[in-house]
Amino acid sequence: MLIEKENLVNEAKKSKKLPNFIWAIVLAIIFMNGGSIIGAIGVIPLYQILSNFSIFQTNVNLLFLLITLISFAFISLLVFIRVKFIEKRNFSSIGFSKTNWCKKYSFGFFIGLVMMCVVVLILFIFGFVSVESSPNQPIGISALGGVLIILIGWIIQGGTEEIVTRGWLMNILGARYNIGIGLFISSTLFGLLHLTNPNVSFIAIINIILVGLFYGLYVIKTNDLWAVCGMHSAWNFAQGNLFGFEVSGIDVQVSTLIDLNLTGNNLISGGIFGPEAGVAATVVLLFSIGVLIYLDKKEYFNTSANNL
Repeated sequence: MLIEKENLVNEAKKSKKLPNFIWAIVLAIIFMNGGSIIGAIGVIPLYQILSNFSIFQTNVNLLFLLITLISFAFISLLVFIRVKFIEKRNFSSIGFSKTNWCKKYSFGFFIGLVMMCVVVLILFIFGFVSVESSPNQPIGISALGGVLIILIGWIIQGGTEEIVTRGWLMNILGARYNIGIGLFISSTLFGLLHLTNPNVSFIAIINIILVGLFYGLYVIKTNDLWAVCGMHSAWNFAQGNLFGFEVSGIDVQVSTLIDLNLTGNNLISGGIFGPEAGVAATVVLLFSIGVLIYLDKKEYFNTSANNL
């Protein structure tokens, strides 16, 4: 059976408070929106400090995006407060084991990069990608400083969304009901949270739900959140600052190694929402989920995953 390991769910069962699915969804939305509001205020001092550096004075958009992504840390802070002081359990119980954490995160980051690179390769092979002839952002070697700086923001942003959805919501619902319900609700909510993004489409939401299913299944089989934090951050980072695409409909043109455009049928390429709104991404995500299921049937996770 694919869904059989419930170690993180067992940790969640130790919680002093197990919300029902309605209250859990409301709390997740409060974490995301409330944390964003608090974060917008909390990062003001950092903004004032960073604005004095020349790299940000010459690239104001880089500073705005970095500050926005860093503000996601306040969302994680709200989850921490909930887990530590209301549920009365260790924050590590949501999937942050200290064992080989750097190796796990790096492995996940690599997987996220590979997945997005495969999406772009498919689009390139079938002629849905062109190189921007008049870039309006730093590109190539000259952009390397900005690319590395913004990576910090993506690490925080990607990790935060995984903490809320896969680390907390999925497992707390798994403890209250069962892990299948937790996986379904957390993945669906993850997709629906993107409904207000610019230029969103039906297939974009479906693909984001598939991303949530892939990440959720990985967490269930490995009892680890580090790797999916890396996958999530790498997926977004590669889209926006390795290839120069929009990320979930948001323009992140601040610095990129390669500046590419999506052309042709938006259903396949994703159009101005970015590649994760196209069929090419659907194919890669379904294949990735299939690989996960195959590895599970081969009992790979019973012998190897915890050694990553």
